[in-house]
Amino acid sequence: MPQTSGLTVRQHERAGIEMPVELEVCEAYASQVLFSSSSSASGQHVIRGKAIDISPGGMGIESRQFVPRMVEGTVRVFAPDANRKNRDGSPVLNLVFEQPVKVRRVSQLNRDPSYNLGVAFLGSGTEMDQRIAALLEQTGNAGLGPSSGGGKR
Repeated sequence: MPQTSGLTVRQHERAGIEMPVELEVCEAYASQVLFSSSSSASGQHVIRGKAIDISPGGMGIESRQFVPRMVEGTVRVFAPDANRKNRDGSPVLNLVFEQPVKVRRVSQLNRDPSYNLGVAFLGSGTEMDQRIAALLEQTGNAGLGPSSGGGKR
């Protein structure tokens, strides 16, 4: 009988990326994952963070909020509009990518606290390679090389 190590192996090469993201917890998990109004979360079921890598299988996100493994939701990636500014001088953010995801990996980065979330894209078909390539090209990240790290996305 063949034995397996139980390790999860990454199936897709990742590209480094640094873009604002939002993760909205789906309705099925809303009663389990609820962020306090005193937290830095942007809503009761929505967190903001930064995408740190992406592949056709998923993405890595840095966040100040903990999100448990196996939670499903929708990730939204934003790109700053260099031509438009908010009242506070920050760039207006445009939605450039949206996809249902499942949180597969969570690790605490430091004591602040800050977390590294690994999310897998759900329902992604064969067109995901093209969507990721288009996102990287549109945002000027097409020339970035692979990111380091392990695990499946």
